[in-house]
Amino acid sequence: VVDFTAKNSICHTTICPAASSPEVQAEAREVAVKAVKSLGDGVAGIFGVELFVFPDGSVTLNEVAPRPHNSGHYTIEACGCDQFEAHVRAVMGLPLPGDTDLRVGAALMINVVSQVDEPGATTPAREFARICSAPGAVGHWYGKASAKKGRKMAHVTVCAPSVATLVERLSSVSDLVGIGMPKPAPLVGVIMGSDSDLPCMKECCDALKEFGVPYECTVVSAHRTPERMVKYARSAAGRGLRVIVAGAGGAAHLPGMVAALTVLPVIGVPVKTSALSGVDSLYSIVQMPKGVPVATVAIGNARNAGLLAVRMLAGCGGDAALASRMAKFQDDARSEVEEKAAKLEEVGEEAYLANSGKKSATVM
Repeated sequence: VVDFTAKNSICHTTICPAASSPEVQAEAREVAVKAVKSLGDGVAGIFGVELFVFPDGSVTLNEVAPRPHNSGHYTIEACGCDQFEAHVRAVMGLPLPGDTDLRVGAALMINVVSQVDEPGATTPAREFARICSAPGAVGHWYGKASAKKGRKMAHVTVCAPSVATLVERLSSVSDLVGIGMPKPAPLVGVIMGSDSDLPCMKECCDALKEFGVPYECTVVSAHRTPERMVKYARSAAGRGLRVIVAGAGGAAHLPGMVAALTVLPVIGVPVKTSALSGVDSLYSIVQMPKGVPVATVAIGNARNAGLLAVRMLAGCGGDAALASRMAKFQDDARSEVEEKAAKLEEVGEEAYLANSGKKSATVM
């Protein structure tokens, strides 16, 4: 399921994965399958099924194209098997490809359509070259001798490890992409057992903002809204989340229960309580049984949870740009400490404390 935009009734962009809800995507698949099945026995090949999604979430069939479709061109670069090979295999009765899934985090295909009649193709060629300058772009120029208004001259597919990185890569050509610019889907789910935990959990959100990681933030109580917790945890991966950060205090069951219900990594934040200063929260989260891991940070240290989520997203080749930002963050932290150390060594401890406004303290 992809998001499809059009200009003047001509395909403008295709964005994958679609930003629509899992419920809408499920209905879209159901309508598409019924439409193709209605063509009867013996049909074979790729079918491009266009649908309209209305504000209430309902899905209506628009048309069925019994062939490789413009909206599927992104599959050449972004999928294990592209639509053209899949079509030939199906029509010729060859074994169907086993891998048609996305092999990148996100992709956008944009058509280059001529807006004027001209003997050559100078104007669309300039537009094509600009889009091809985006990182991760692969261009397909169709070699048409002349440009006519409304004629498709080329298409470009831009791939990225995430929607957020895709948006970043398209920033230099956003005027050309226009209405097709994707909105970064949340990669991290920040949840808490009560809104009273928000002052603590906001530090996690701030860390994610600092690194440009899209996230969602909501309240999910393991004790007061167990059904909501189950639905959230089980749908998280399907909605595109990669990491869940769960904060809870006292009998802090939320992180562990969510970890039991999802395949995603869960980071637990023990929220400081008035009764036992968060020690109860820490023990509730960190003492998980074998087979249900929860990565637990220090009491009240939601910022570290956000930073750990960033590292999870950046690690193992997941997002090179994010990894680069994390490396810079670490370099900056090291430089700050080295500068302070040099200053302390230069002026001595008394002058350093006097200038910094910090006072020495005795630990009893």
